[in-house]
Amino acid sequence: MLATAQAPDSLRQAGWYPWHSIAPEDPGLLGMNSWLEAPAGKYGRVERRGETLFYGGRPLRLWGLNNTFADCAPPPELAKRRAAFYAKYGVNSVRLHKYGDGAGWSGILNGDSFAEFDSAGLDRMDFFVAQLKARGIFVKLSPSFGPPTLMPKDTLTVPFLTEFGDWAERDGAIRVPHSAIFFSPEIQEVHIQQMLNLLSHRNPYTGLTYAEDPAIWDLEIVNEQSILFYTSSHGLERSPTLRRQVGRRFSDWLQEKYGSQRGLERAWGQEALGSFELAPHESLRDGTVLPLGNPYFWNTKNLEGPEAYRKQRHLDVLAFLTMLQLEFYERYVAAVRAAGYEGEISASNWQAGSSLSHFANLWTDAQVGTIDRHNYFGGSRKNRETGERVVHNGSMLARAGSGMLSSGMQQVAGLPFMLSEWIHVWPNEYGVEGPALIGAYGLGLQGWDVSYLFQNRDDGGFSPVLGSHNWDVTAPQVMGVFPAVARQVLRGDVAEAQERAQLKVHAASLFAGEGFDFEDQVEQGYDDKVLQTDKVNPAALAAARVEVVYTDAPAATAAFDLDAYREGAAIRASTGQLRWVEADNGEHQGGFFTLNSPGTQALVGFAQGQTARGSYADIRLDSEYGAVYLSALAPDATLGDDKAWLITAIGRARNTGMRYNAAEDRLLDPGAGPVLMEPVRFQLSLTRPGRCTVQPLDHDGRPQGPVIYPVDGKVTLDTGVRETPYFWVRWE
Repeated sequence: MLATAQAPDSLRQAGWYPWHSIAPEDPGLLGMNSWLEAPAGKYGRVERRGETLFYGGRPLRLWGLNNTFADCAPPPELAKRRAAFYAKYGVNSVRLHKYGDGAGWSGILNGDSFAEFDSAGLDRMDFFVAQLKARGIFVKLSPSFGPPTLMPKDTLTVPFLTEFGDWAERDGAIRVPHSAIFFSPEIQEVHIQQMLNLLSHRNPYTGLTYAEDPAIWDLEIVNEQSILFYTSSHGLERSPTLRRQVGRRFSDWLQEKYGSQRGLERAWGQEALGSFELAPHESLRDGTVLPLGNPYFWNTKNLEGPEAYRKQRHLDVLAFLTMLQLEFYERYVAAVRAAGYEGEISASNWQAGSSLSHFANLWTDAQVGTIDRHNYFGGSRKNRETGERVVHNGSMLARAGSGMLSSGMQQVAGLPFMLSEWIHVWPNEYGVEGPALIGAYGLGLQGWDVSYLFQNRDDGGFSPVLGSHNWDVTAPQVMGVFPAVARQVLRGDVAEAQERAQLKVHAASLFAGEGFDFEDQVEQGYDDKVLQTDKVNPAALAAARVEVVYTDAPAATAAFDLDAYREGAAIRASTGQLRWVEADNGEHQGGFFTLNSPGTQALVGFAQGQTARGSYADIRLDSEYGAVYLSALAPDATLGDDKAWLITAIGRARNTGMRYNAAEDRLLDPGAGPVLMEPVRFQLSLTRPGRCTVQPLDHDGRPQGPVIYPVDGKVTLDTGVRETPYFWVRWE
């Protein structure tokens, strides 16, 4: 465990150095501006071909981040600053999220209708989109938080809106309950109309409508929603009108399936009817049978146990609700296609528990396009007994395939995969490992296509203090590693696994309580999730590509033999480029991985005294924790032929005066700026023929300080002594 209970000035004494970026827009030697071919869309649309995204005839990886709410429409100077900053650090896509959630701070709507934009706010977003496009940065549109927040004018379309709440609760607006959108064509109409209004709007700064602009690469139908989640019945509970509408439709659906009330009673059993408090008197004739359900009911163990007396009811509800969800998706797709939009569309990015509902929900997403998911790691939770905030200050490196990486258990064969929200949540200290792991194992070995780290906003530069946002992409220990990881991702340094661990699911059989022959489990906190099965362990993500295969007929899932990929304490990837050593059992801090590819070599994690042997250099870490990268600087080069390398070495970061307790599960003092960077000490043994020099760079990528000359092909570096994480290697 790293020593943490220190006096405020002891970090400086231990070699921690202040982060000092004064020119975040200056490309310097770190800059990747030329890697992003501008303007975005110059070669036409991003296209989905099977499981890969293509652009300009070549496979495309999108490495991005989020902007949210009104910060999707920043003032012009900030828009310019962000676009330049993002391009420098290899960000080639931005997810504009929740711009259509409300008015004021919560978005760019006019306050009268969920479907209408404020002209000034929309103009600012137009300008920002144009600035991003001009820098070669693609845009994904994710309009709202999820459940639409409707306004007075929307009662013309949703006359029963006030059944969901009071206007005073949200300053003249009413947020409909989670999952309600799938039940209500009226709510769907307003939701779809908002996107249609934006697609038809001509951006004066690009000259194109949003439907025409190829820089708009993806539309997200609805954020973090599922009709099969635990929130499924919330709208029905609140609205008598929605209950009547849905009850009538479900009753008619059952009438068609079973022919009569008696047929329904025979199929369900008398006990199943009227067994919910919300619907005590259920009748097909009266249209009062309600499709009430949640993932607990659809777990196969519960269907054979405490819910056995309602099993057929639950399976019918699962089939009906899945149909409604897919209907909404199909209606949305048809509407935006009719409006002239030809780009990619993704459905939603939420889970629906485990077992039957999980795979039914994922199946509906797969009928639309690219699979998208969200996951987080770290953060803190309040202890209910003591009231204290307990920090999750563990490391994803401790367990192979854990944390955010386990989202790959939901990758679907034949489709691209996207993780559009993820990050190590403050005050977890190990943020540098997030881009490292997602970049190498996610967008590398697993063949994922798109990544967006989550944040609400930034100022077009690095964060001056940690903790002002819980989700902080521009924290130095996170974005500071982008010059290495973005190069690795955009260049495609890490080979995709050809070997596959497949979870086979027959979608049609799900509604009979079958469809797969393995046990799955989804452990969900608030935003964090862990996914696993008994036949394919998440650790398989460190070895082979994991994917769900929706089969045409029931098929057996083969158990994945992870032992075949073990080399001593390490799990070796099937490509041979990656090795992951897990922490000792029970340890939540520990573990490391190594990467050896033509363009990037790396040693990341708790690897003190360990050496990562590579094709062009060996890296030995002398610090307890850190991420050390060797990167070819040029876009089409390798470490074997490039005349210049970039060395990046980053550990943890803390505010000045920031302190944890000895157990690292309580934040004693959040501290204040400036941000201090943990020193990383390491040795390189160069095996590439020839002579070179090593030049320290400042935090913006400009040469500083004296040149370092390797001795007998070896050079020892200490980022605390040099007060920088960046070094420029020049080969003669």
